[in-house]
Amino acid sequence: MKFLLSEKFSKKALDFYNKFVNLLVIITVPIIILTLITAIAIILYDLRLFTAHITEGGLKLEHEEAFKLLIKNILNFFVLIELFRVFLDVIEYKRIRKRQMLEAGIVFVVREIVIAMFEHRFEYTDLIGYGVLLVALGITYVLIEKSWIEVVRMNQYKHIDKDLKKKVRQVYKQMKVKKIE
Repeated sequence: MKFLLSEKFSKKALDFYNKFVNLLVIITVPIIILTLITAIAIILYDLRLFTAHITEGGLKLEHEEAFKLLIKNILNFFVLIELFRVFLDVIEYKRIRKRQMLEAGIVFVVREIVIAMFEHRFEYTDLIGYGVLLVALGITYVLIEKSWIEVVRMNQYKHIDKDLKKKVRQVYKQMKVKKIE
């Protein structure tokens, strides 16, 4: 049991964990790039379908469906970009940033609202639900931003305090006064 609590075991376990995470990153990043390329190809294909319906004078129903499909895939692409930004931050900082998760959530909710609007399937309960969710995400985002600004301000004051302490020490040295602890 002492072995599990030893510093040597902790270092080996942490080293193994870091190597495992790095291996997952090496495997996952090409998959992410392939997914983004595929999403762009799908958008271009949908754009071709949409323009084909316009140039060939297709049925109005097919034209609307092609347009809805194009919009859905473009919005899906935006959601993918936000999720991949979160993933890349996890890789870079080894933690999940709440702010970026909220941004991805807001983009996803807006996507759902736009899709529901294009499909004409809005009911008042859906509208209330999306509205409450969007307001909650927005308030949380604002509060996180406000707290981040406060952290930055406090760090600025810490630097000022350090400068003040240095100046006080210099004055004490000049006066040859020992610091009272």
